[in-house]
Amino acid sequence: MMDEKPIETARRNTRRLEQGRCLLCGRTGLLIELDHTAGQNHDEFLKAPLCIPCHAMVTELRRRADADMRRQPNSSKRVKYALKATAVFLHMLADALTRWADWL
Repeated sequence: MMDEKPIETARRNTRRLEQGRCLLCGRTGLLIELDHTAGQNHDEFLKAPLCIPCHAMVTELRRRADADMRRQPNSSKRVKYALKATAVFLHMLADALTRWADWL
């Protein structure tokens, strides 16, 4: 899917990084890294700002889920692993949203 407003998207992403807020835990004041949600070798544009502890956790969970982040020789394997990697991230995001809802 093409980004219809790439400049606005880049500005939003920059603000999130400047705020230093992790998308999963919401903590601030920690170093923020951009996680390649589907894997950089599968989709270089899909990224999420994560603190180092959350980034390490999602990386480990992807390993356990056998979501190979290396470039794959054929497109069906690339899609398979991109979907697995994204599913792990979305599962973590769903857990975070549930925790936030429970706090309200």
